[in-house]
Amino acid sequence: MEQVSPPKRRLEPLCEKITLPVIRAVVDDFYNRIQHHPTLAEPFSVVQDWELHKDRLVHYWWTVSGGLPYKDYRYALGDKHAPVGITHPLVDDWLALFHETMLDHMDADMARRWHGMATGIGESLRLMFAPRGD
Repeated sequence: MEQVSPPKRRLEPLCEKITLPVIRAVVDDFYNRIQHHPTLAEPFSVVQDWELHKDRLVHYWWTVSGGLPYKDYRYALGDKHAPVGITHPLVDDWLALFHETMLDHMDADMARRWHGMATGIGESLRLMFAPRGD
């Protein structure tokens, strides 16, 4: 009896579906919106150079979604977010605004998939910084 091999899976990184130009557009739009958001503008006022911040975040989202790094930058989630004063409501607002921005730039399925990654990062931030009971 001949053995049948299972079909080979080809993993398709999310970055291949979203694409770098779309990631760039979402990040740019999102951080422009943050600067005028009723609850997020204040904590994000610590950002001194928005263009540099956006550039780093484009690279971050590209690499965490499976893209090959094209910059030599090490991300320190805790160190970078410590001065912001993270709370559970701020994470909720960040996630909601990010999802809203995604939906303005891509189809709902891609937005849902990318937002799933963002939600995981949001949960990490909650665990790192938000006081218990917040």
